[in-house]
Amino acid sequence: MATTFENVDISLFDLYRNNLWNSGDQVLNGRTFIGCQIEGPAVMTVLPGVTFDGTDFGLTDGDIRNLVLRPAGPRKVIGTIPVQDCKFINCVFHGVGFTGPEAFLQQILSLEIAK
Repeated sequence: MATTFENVDISLFDLYRNNLWNSGDQVLNGRTFIGCQIEGPAVMTVLPGVTFDGTDFGLTDGDIRNLVLRPAGPRKVIGTIPVQDCKFINCVFHGVGFTGPEAFLQQILSLEIAK
């Protein structure tokens, strides 16, 4: 499976499912996305090593908190798409929520986005 995606529209769920079927790995790991449209509906669990550069996190209806889901348990979130050691460069997200460690969530919440 490709590790670099450039200027393509990608369904996050389809990518996750293909990754799971082809490798058995339950984490999207070591991918680079450049200028991509990342499409939901989905919730991404952001794990260590994920970077966002020039990212448009998508529509928020004027409140960035609408994109954030806090985990209720201390270790794991079931039903999300875990992403680790990936780079998102100049990408746009559509219909994707985000969860992960509190430090990451605070970074998202500190963004000033009026959409």
